Order: sequence, then C-alpha cells, then structure tokens
Amino acid sequence: MRVSSLYNSNAMMAQLSRNGDRLSKLMEQMATQKRVNVPSDDPIAATRLVQINREQSAIDQYQSNISRLRGTLSIQESHVTAVSNQLLALNDKLLSAANGTHSQQDMSGYGAEIDSMIDSLVASMNAQNENGSYLFSGTNTGTKPVQWDEASGKYVYTGNDSTRETTVANGVNVTENTNLIDAFSSGGDRLDMLNQLKALSDKMKDPSVPVESYQDEINSVLDSVKNTRDNVSGIFTDLGGRQNRLTMLEDAHTDVSMANQQVVHDLADTDWATTSYDLQLYSNSIQITNKAYSMISSLSLFSMM
Repeated sequence: MRVSSLYNSNAMMAQLSRNGDRLSKLMEQMATQKRVNVPSDDPIAATRLVQINREQSAIDQYQSNISRLRGTLSIQESHVTAVSNQLLALNDKLLSAANGTHSQQDMSGYGAEIDSMIDSLVASMNAQNENGSYLFSGTNTGTKPVQWDEASGKYVYTGNDSTRETTVANGVNVTENTNLIDAFSSGGDRLDMLNQLKALSDKMKDPSVPVESYQDEINSVLDSVKNTRDNVSGIFTDLGGRQNRLTMLEDAHTDVSMANQQVVHDLADTDWATTSYDLQLYSNSIQITNKAYSMISSLSLFSMM
C-alpha cells in the first residue's frame, strides 16, 4: 500500500503539535511548580484539591476561633483568680474578727476593711475586656452586671443568664462566657453573699450596735464565704476543662492541616525529577521529528535517481 507524502506530512505535523503542547505544559509545570494548574490537567486530582481547600478554609476559621476563645477564657480565668484570692483574704479577715475579744472601735476598723474588700470583689465581677464588654453579664455585655440598688439597699445582678458559644470544629461549640454571679447566690438572692457581707460591715461600723449582737452573724457569713469559694473552685474546673478541650481540638486541627498539606503536595506539586526527565524527552522528540520531517520533505523522485 502506498502512503502519500501528504499523509506523512500531516502525521508528522500532528505529532509535532502534540509534542509541542506537551512540552509547553511541562514548561508551565516547571515554572509554576504545580502539576495541576487547571482542572483539565487532572480532573480527579482537581476535584480532590477543591475539597481539601474547602476543608482547610474551615479549619483555618476554627483555629482562629480557638485562638480568640482561648484569649477570652484566659482573661476570665485571671479575674476569677482575683476573686478567689479576695475571698481567701476576706475569710482570713472574718476569722480574725470572730474571736470575740475586739472592741467596738476594732470592729469599726474591720467593717471599713470589709467594705474595701467588697469593692474589690464587685470590681472583679464587673471586669471588662479590651473592647469594654463586661465579662460576667451573660450576653448583656454592655451592662455592668453588679450594681448597688439604692431602693432595696442591696447589690443586684443586671446581666442575664444567656450563653454565647463559639464553633471550634464541625458540629462542636464551646461556651464562651462564664457564670460567675451564681457563685455568690443563695435562695432567690443572686448576690446573697455580697449582701450578707455588706449588712455585716454596716453593723460593724455602727457604734450603736453591740459587738456581741452580730457574732453569730460573722460565723454565718464565714459559711457563705466558704460556699462561695467552693463554687469559684468549680468555675476554675469548668474553665480549665474548656481550655483543655480547645487544646485537644487545636492539636487535632493541626494534624489534619499537616495531612492536607501532604496530600496537596502529592496531588498538585511538580515532581522535579520526573518533569525534568519528561521535558528533556519531549524536547528530544521534537528535534528528532523536525529532522525527520525535513528529510522526508526534501525527498522526491528526482532525488532517488
């Protein structure tokens, strides 16, 4: 069967075109250091890369949420620590006042010191973050949670009991705020311990009130302070548990991110050794095909004679 010169010419031109396209693609891969630059380079790998990128975007957001939430919980923990220390100092002060040998003048001094400690406790309970939001007012972060009510002559809670949550993993939320107020509550009074303490200090400072008339009250307030300290210890446990959970989730996200990076590298990055070899192979193929095409094109019946 005779093969025409035109057929040979077209076949070689087609081969040159294919080799040229492949050479251009290899050069692009070397330049970008990516094996997959457009979906058509490898549709299956491209689909998987889109999935990984979507997953990684979610992980990055989770990590950002964890970092922000850890900072929030750390700030809360520092103020809860301050409250715990203040309660310990208050306990020591009440124990000193309860020995039954102090004069009215002594008790008046104790009353003034206890008032100062109450102010410190209230300041910690009304703590704000760097944005001016109150830490312990539930979701009502624009309102000071603990305020003195002149009408009732008591401290009152003006926040709410709602919670804020932050998403830190797929389907996993962690509570952002801490209910510190309930550590001071008893019965229907949200701030019972503070109000007991304030009533006691007022009696201590009043020279018309005999010292012996409120000795039992000192012991009662000591019990309330102890209960509050126990409640605050429970808050520490809760804060620590949430922070530990964040650490475990952060480590898990980091592991997944590292695995994703390896998959992306395997799927998309250029294999320099293989690509360099293929580049040289196709470059040589084009040169050989060009030479063959030139030789065949120059052949004729006359050149055979």
